[in-house]
Parts: sequence; C-alpha cells; structure tokens
Amino acid sequence: MKQAIQERFLISPFLVFFVIHATQVGGGALNFQRPLMKEAGQDAWMAVLMAGLSAHVLIWLMYRLLSHLPSGGDLVSLHEQYFGRWIGGVLSLGLLFYYALAAFMVLQSYIEIIKVWVFPLMGAWQFSLMFLLMTYYVVSGGFRVVVGLCVWGVVTPLLTIFPMVFFPLEHAQYRNLLPVFDHSFGQLAKASKEMVLQYLGFEMLLMYYPFLKQAPSSQKWAHAANAFTMFIYFVLILISIVFYNKEQIQHITWPTLTLAKIPEVPFIERMEYIVISIYVLVVFPIIAVSIWAATRVIKQLFAVQQRRSLPVLLACLFVGGMFFQEKTHIEQLTEWTAKAGFYLVAVYVPLLYLYVWTAEKVKKALQQKP
Repeated sequence: MKQAIQERFLISPFLVFFVIHATQVGGGALNFQRPLMKEAGQDAWMAVLMAGLSAHVLIWLMYRLLSHLPSGGDLVSLHEQYFGRWIGGVLSLGLLFYYALAAFMVLQSYIEIIKVWVFPLMGAWQFSLMFLLMTYYVVSGGFRVVVGLCVWGVVTPLLTIFPMVFFPLEHAQYRNLLPVFDHSFGQLAKASKEMVLQYLGFEMLLMYYPFLKQAPSSQKWAHAANAFTMFIYFVLILISIVFYNKEQIQHITWPTLTLAKIPEVPFIERMEYIVISIYVLVVFPIIAVSIWAATRVIKQLFAVQQRRSLPVLLACLFVGGMFFQEKTHIEQLTEWTAKAGFYLVAVYVPLLYLYVWTAEKVKKALQQKP
C-alpha cells in the first residue's frame, strides 16, 4: 500500500477547476470547428453539448473508480491492487505512453502554429528545445508549481483572448443556424466523437487524485470545470456557425484564430501575433501536467524519482520532434492521440470500473460466508 502524501504537497479541492479546465482547452480550440461542421453542419453545436455531457458522465465514473483507492493511491496503485504487479505494470505502461503522447501532440501542434503564423523560417527544434526547457523548470518544481501554471493558464487567456471572438458578431448571419435538427443522430454521434479530443485532459485526474485535499469533495469542481469548458466550446462553435458557412470553414485551417484577429487596434497591425503569444499560456499547462503525470507513473512503477526521469523523457520528446515536422505528420499524430484518449476514457475506464465493482462485490460476498 502506498504511503499517504504529505499535506504540504497537496492542493485545495477548488484548484481542480483550474487544472481540469487548463488541460481541456488547448490548441484544438483553434480548429475544432472544421471536422464538427463537416459532419453536422449548422447542428454542430449539439455535438459540442453531447460530448460535454458525456465527459460529465466519465468524470463521475472516474471519481467512483478512484474512491476504491487507498490513501495516497492513484491508477498505478489500482492496477497493482487488482491485477497484480506484472499485468498491472503493463497496463500502467500504456498509461505512461498515453501521457507522453498527449504532451508531444500538444507541443508539436503549437509549434506548427508558430511556424505558419509568426516565424516561418525558424526550425521546429528551436521552439521544441525552448518549450521543453521551460517544462523542465516547471515540472521539477513539483505539482503545486504545475497547478499555479494552470491557474494562470485559465485566467489570462479568459481575460485577453476570449473577448476577441465576440467582435465577429457584428458581421454575423444568424440564418446560418437554420434549419435546426437537420442531421440524424448518427451524424451527431460521429461529430461528438470528433469532439472527444477537445474534452480530453480530465483523465490526468487518474494520477494527481492523491494530491487533492479531501479528494472526494473536489468532484463538484471537476464538473464545474468541464461545464465551463463546454460553455467555451459552445460559444466558439455558435460564433463560427454564424460568421462562416459550412463551405467556407473547410478552407480555413484555424477558424478560431481567424476570428480573434478581426478586432482592429490602431497601434497593433497583426493582432494574431498577440493572440498566439498569449496562447502559450493555454497549451503550456497541458504539456506540463501531461509530463508530470508521465513522470509520476515512472516513479510509481520503477521507484525512480521524477527529477531523474524528467530530463530523459523530455530528451525523448525532443528527438521525436525531429520526425514530426510536416503538417501531415502532425495531423496523423493528432488522430492517434484522439483515438488513444477515446479508448482510455470511453472504453477502458468504464470496463475497469465494472471489473473493480465486480471484484469488490465478490470479495464482500466471500467475507460474509460463515
């Protein structure tokens, strides 16, 4: 059984709001409209709500699953408790690869944006090295430092970038929302699946759950964070529908970024430079939390301190970035991450919960026998 984590390393339950929201809204918020409107057209806003409500169910399920853990335990502990050291270790290795893949995908996607919009002549490795060095600095400071970054990653973009997306309403065509309910449930379900990647991030809870004070009481903040994320995406998709049409948006790579550059400021000619610069506070928390979660898995599995495994993991991501510099490669990487995240939260977690629930019922029945 794992020892309880010292209180000085724990965070207050309400901070879960910032951690979950910061890890949900990332680079995908700049271009999630294209696949959604391709599948569901003007009804894409329904897919946003359907995916968000599904995420609420999965968050509830995760808390139910984590309630079976002993004090100081995480998903690695649960794997070992119910599957044994070897099978549980293999399952935990899959979790490690997923967290590393999520960080790698976010990093490469943001570097692609910087290269296209701001510094087209600079190499990707330079940006990758800079971000990974910053990640080392933050993650080596511990989980509380990572959480502090998440707070800034929520507050600053909310006050600076989000208000910009409302300016296009001056040119809105509200008839684009009609006709309502023009797509079948199958089309909406397919569009909702496309939306899965945008709500991913709450699965990091599986590793930082033991770092929460009175962890069960943080569930309401987790749901509040997901509801706020759903509100952000709902606003973005509505504005995109009334500003673009289904045909236009398929030719725009980053629709949200195009919306944010519409406001005109006399002393700033290229507003998108400001947006992209601030957006680093949106994507950086996802990278930091994912890397922290990956190093936490390594510590639980191999008893290697996080500060020792951190530079090795970051070096692997840096080298891996050399092979994912083309736009098609990054799109393929995003697709892999979306599929891995979908199977983790929508398939594996429910199956794991059923297994644990059944095991507990059988255990209680055997204990009650005379």
